[in-house]
Amino acid sequence: MAESVEIYSSTAKLCAFCAREYERSNDMATAALAYKCMEVAYMRVICISHQSANRDGHELQTVLRIVPPEESPSSSASDVDNLNNSATGNKAPPVRSSESPQLAADLVITAGNRPNFERLLSFAQNVNLAMEASRKSRIAFTAANIGMDQLDSKEGTTSVQRALNFNFHDVDGLLRLVRLAKDVTSD
Repeated sequence: MAESVEIYSSTAKLCAFCAREYERSNDMATAALAYKCMEVAYMRVICISHQSANRDGHELQTVLRIVPPEESPSSSASDVDNLNNSATGNKAPPVRSSESPQLAADLVITAGNRPNFERLLSFAQNVNLAMEASRKSRIAFTAANIGMDQLDSKEGTTSVQRALNFNFHDVDGLLRLVRLAKDVTSD
């Protein structure tokens, strides 16, 4: 699993580099296809790591200790016990939650939960990168359509559009469509 994630992540980064280079050379149709490949690679990473991220999220939700707002964190009996307990040496100081006015509680997060947070943040970053790649592929495709010199033919436009709309679950099918679109647009 970790090897697949690494391969897809590296592929996504390579596709991002290629897309930027195609943009720089004003080959927007090919840039759109490269961004689509980047999106698909990140979506594969997301699919592979989704179950683990879901599990991490549930674990973190159960570990977070919420102190009722009427109780001062320093006077809470459990906090006094925690201070006297040497096993809590890995606890971070309580963090005041400012996310929601309704949640006026202190959250205590242990250092032992750091890997869970890191995996969740990595998962969220991969989701963001996939969505960003999708957005950029659409922008590049629109730019290619505006500069009709790259997509003179209806066939070229249709080929690129078909590849951009393709499902990320069938990587081989997507690669066939990308090759076809690239062949049609390079004529």
